[in-house]
Amino acid sequence: MTNRFPLKVAEKIGQLIQTHQRFILTTHINPDGDALGSEMAVYWHLKSLKKQVWIFNQNAVSQNYCFLDPEKVIQVFDPCKHEAILRQAEVCFVLDIADWQRLHKLAKWLHNDSIVKVCIDHHPIENQLGDINIILPEASSTGEILYRLFKQLKVPITIQMAQAFYTAIMTDTGCFRFSNTSAATHRMAAELLELGVVPSAIYQKIYEQDSPGKIWLLGQVLSNLQFECDGRIVWFKITEAMLRQAGISRQELEEFTDFPRRIKGVEISVLFLEQGTDHTKVSFRSKGTIPINDVARELGGGGHPFAAGAVVGMPMDKAIPST
Repeated sequence: MTNRFPLKVAEKIGQLIQTHQRFILTTHINPDGDALGSEMAVYWHLKSLKKQVWIFNQNAVSQNYCFLDPEKVIQVFDPCKHEAILRQAEVCFVLDIADWQRLHKLAKWLHNDSIVKVCIDHHPIENQLGDINIILPEASSTGEILYRLFKQLKVPITIQMAQAFYTAIMTDTGCFRFSNTSAATHRMAAELLELGVVPSAIYQKIYEQDSPGKIWLLGQVLSNLQFECDGRIVWFKITEAMLRQAGISRQELEEFTDFPRRIKGVEISVLFLEQGTDHTKVSFRSKGTIPINDVARELGGGGHPFAAGAVVGMPMDKAIPST
């Protein structure tokens, strides 16, 4: 994978940043480490240039990622409350997402507004979302793409930005064990360590802060796994009642789909997550030999070859057999 972008694309983004003052950053619903890390890295850079920057997400930051946002600049988007800011903004960075539907409330406004949209993502897409697009499915994460872009633009990387970038690549590569981990990813990680990142400290903040309720729910899930196709496929379900009993949010389920892949012989893990009475989120994970994004696409979703998902418009008891 090349370490440089086409000069015109990098220069265009650099010029946008130099010639504009008011920026909005956003990402997908239930933002993960890559989404939040990417947002905060761009935020710190823009603030260092004395720009006005707002981050509007559809969900609050989950507890294990709060260290990325010590000043609590990430806001939950409210169309009424934030309308004046939306009208003033000149550029919007849409990060780690290339699907209008996953922008929810922001989608309608961004789709119709004349604001310049810059979409940076590593998920395969069919239709480009932004006025300027950097879509690199071969990259491990959106954070990796941004890091390479910043290096090409000779942006100084501060320790805050380094921690955000490290969070992005560490979480989206499953702590450097998924098939999207490359030599370039490890080189980037090494450079971030040289800038002062402490891997053990970031790992502890993200993965060693689980609530008792989350561990209880994981136990319930692992005790009720369902196996198909001679044990090569494993699936499980999480209802809203289970979430209420555990006292946790959907954002805390980020790595649940990965756990069953540890079982010998399992190639694909599938999570069915209840969303109200008439929708079900289906998450697919593959060990790396069987692509599953085509299945997700047939259900109206998408993603990477070995990590994909979709939201289907049917209750869980119908979504499971139809999938």
